[in-house]
Amino acid sequence: MRGLLKVIVKTNPIQAKFQHFIEIIEPIYETINPAIRFRPNYRQLKADDVIILACMLMRIEERDGSETYFHQKLVSWGITVPERSRYNRRCRDLVLIMKFMRVTLLRQWVPPVTYEIIDSAPITLAATRRSNQAKVLTGFANKGYNATKQTYYYGFKLHAVMANQGYFLAWELTPASLDDRKAAEELLLTAPARQVLADGGYLSQPLKDRLATTFGIHLWTPLRKNMAAQTTVDTGFLKNQRRHIETNFNNLDTVGHFEHPGIRTMSGLESRLEALLLWHTIRVHEQLAAGKSGLKLGHY
Repeated sequence: MRGLLKVIVKTNPIQAKFQHFIEIIEPIYETINPAIRFRPNYRQLKADDVIILACMLMRIEERDGSETYFHQKLVSWGITVPERSRYNRRCRDLVLIMKFMRVTLLRQWVPPVTYEIIDSAPITLAATRRSNQAKVLTGFANKGYNATKQTYYYGFKLHAVMANQGYFLAWELTPASLDDRKAAEELLLTAPARQVLADGGYLSQPLKDRLATTFGIHLWTPLRKNMAAQTTVDTGFLKNQRRHIETNFNNLDTVGHFEHPGIRTMSGLESRLEALLLWHTIRVHEQLAAGKSGLKLGHY
């Protein structure tokens, strides 16, 4: 007996991650209206919606930027999925379901919010040299200015509100040229909090007064050099806290490549962003449950 070969069964890490995502999203999927889940001919689907959703989360977990290559990886892993073009259409059809899941998880997991942070990030469809001639998604995207990199680009802006724990509570997609202050009011009302931190792009006294008097929201922004400083406010501390949303934007771009998505349809862009934010919500919850910070997710 001692000479017999001993085999120790080890769980495939890919299968373990895949099953982990299914365990999270399947209970929520079961609560969706049966008229949506049980569509005509749903029994003839090669893969059900939960499998497709788990595949989308796995793509972000694996930091794979190519849909074609990731579909080949799914097949090599032995996961039954439709052929590539049909798989991509199924992913785009699940945008509203992903949004419902993300909102449901936020309601279950987000504790009372001390303050929120609002900021925007560029989504580039064409770089500076081609920004004047670009025609991708004409009518939705346009030319804007990236103040951080001090360069022009063609594309969109992703406006987002983040809780102090690290969860993204709300987001909105606008053309690149839209002023941050014009998107701020509508976005903040979807995730209201008493205290909101922002950068200099949201500096507007009329906006601050309207939010404070009408909705009870105090919007803090750094002041210009020629403006009188508020002696009762620790400006340095608030600036450091506000930078956490930039860290999370960088985390999202690292795993989801959202700043240069290479997408040519609005449905594809919305699908990518919703999957990315759903994955981020799950990751932040796992970090907090392990006693770690949800603001810096570290290496993936």
